[in-house]
Amino acid sequence: MKYGELLKKLIIFTNTKIMVIANETGYDISYISKWCNKGILPTTRTISVINKKLSKVFANEIMTQDRLDDFFISFSDVIENTETNEDDTFAFLATSIESALSSCYRQSCAQESTSSHLQKSSIENNLFCHTQVLENMIRSIRQVLMKAEKEVTIIWTIDICKSFQYLNALEMVSKSPQNRIRCLAALDLEEFERNPEYYMKQLYLLLSKNKTVFFEFYNGKNMKQTNAIVVEDAFADMLSIDEHGNLDFSVNITNPADVKTLFSFFCQKMTSQELLLRSCTSKEINRSYRTEFYSGSKFHFFNTYGFEFLLPPETIDHIVDTAKSSTKLDITESMIRTLQITWEEIFENQEISFFFLLSSLYEYITTGEIYYTDIHYQLQVEERIAHIKNIIEVSKKNPNIKFIILDENIFASDFMPHISVYANDKKIFMKNYSAYETGIGPHLYIIHDKELIRIINASTALSLKNPTLYREYNSEALEQLLEKYKSLIYRMMHMA
Repeated sequence: MKYGELLKKLIIFTNTKIMVIANETGYDISYISKWCNKGILPTTRTISVINKKLSKVFANEIMTQDRLDDFFISFSDVIENTETNEDDTFAFLATSIESALSSCYRQSCAQESTSSHLQKSSIENNLFCHTQVLENMIRSIRQVLMKAEKEVTIIWTIDICKSFQYLNALEMVSKSPQNRIRCLAALDLEEFERNPEYYMKQLYLLLSKNKTVFFEFYNGKNMKQTNAIVVEDAFADMLSIDEHGNLDFSVNITNPADVKTLFSFFCQKMTSQELLLRSCTSKEINRSYRTEFYSGSKFHFFNTYGFEFLLPPETIDHIVDTAKSSTKLDITESMIRTLQITWEEIFENQEISFFFLLSSLYEYITTGEIYYTDIHYQLQVEERIAHIKNIIEVSKKNPNIKFIILDENIFASDFMPHISVYANDKKIFMKNYSAYETGIGPHLYIIHDKELIRIINASTALSLKNPTLYREYNSEALEQLLEKYKSLIYRMMHMA
């Protein structure tokens, strides 16, 4: 049995949605469809990870649906049913599925190799599948970055919605502030809106996994036919892609003069498009953006590092003292006091939702660490207790304040988010805490485009209609929860 046939049969048998497969593997739906229906295979470099993830998804569905016996009957041609300890049933089932997928993959590779040998072309070195070309470019970019001793700029004109998995696999890392990495990328808003929930997650993963990279996203509407990737002073790849997204031809250019010409051309073309998202400094956002941001309504705050909101006045006084001792600038106190007044006003009556992951919430309760704007501060145990009391008091006065605990499974098990998201009905910005801690990478991102903000907010609102993804607490429910776990919370506070 071919790899695609087995995968398709497993999907149909377990009634697993393609979107679930896409989310688990990190691959676009269109690629998974090609694996099933067009005989296109994942690469040998990634197949082991893919099969392991797929086997767990299918095994979980089979166990949940209680169809174990049906499964072994339906798949007896590729999987043998042997006696196993009942406690090990899931592990045995997942391992069996993984082995079957791997076996069919090897058979499919062997058939593909034989076929390609018979149809050998005189220009075979220039003809690759879309996946292979992008993976080759990823390896080349990684090599450039490893050797870089200065700023490197990458121009990626292929719509990132169609290449998120490749950029996410790159995991670009800058070694120092001097080796700054810039990535100018095209984003097709029409494609983004077709599947906003998936693309939002991929976009967030891209920024989070590449914490040291300065990204700029531009509207790719007028760049759909360019299909170029250029790395400054290194190389350029020009791709021919048909209307169905299939790669026809690729040309790699390394001549320094040609690379310089192409870089200049595509850099100018990219930056002439509408700017959707960019990195910025704290000074830029402190000048006027924060004032404009908090003049909006319907605020959503996703907190990944502590909780700097709803602090009692005494704690803010301590933060001011900390800021004075570290910065020696009076303007910092003025900024903090202004923000304090602004927050007090919006928390009185505005509609506000605070989003958390339990892991980051536990981390704050244990350590008390926060960033109040740019100021790192660690709340003492007494301050954390006062903070909890103030949260209850303020939220009681404003029933429009909600606290939402997100399902940890929203993100991959091996991924811990470090970027907080601040959104209202008109503006969105993000805070990269890793850059504050290391001094490398952008502190903040601002989403400029109103259409992109509208798409993100609409998708967020739709997600909040699915109660399986989160648990919501108002002031009364929150107070009951805190009362129930009061002794545990206090013990956690004294652990550090």
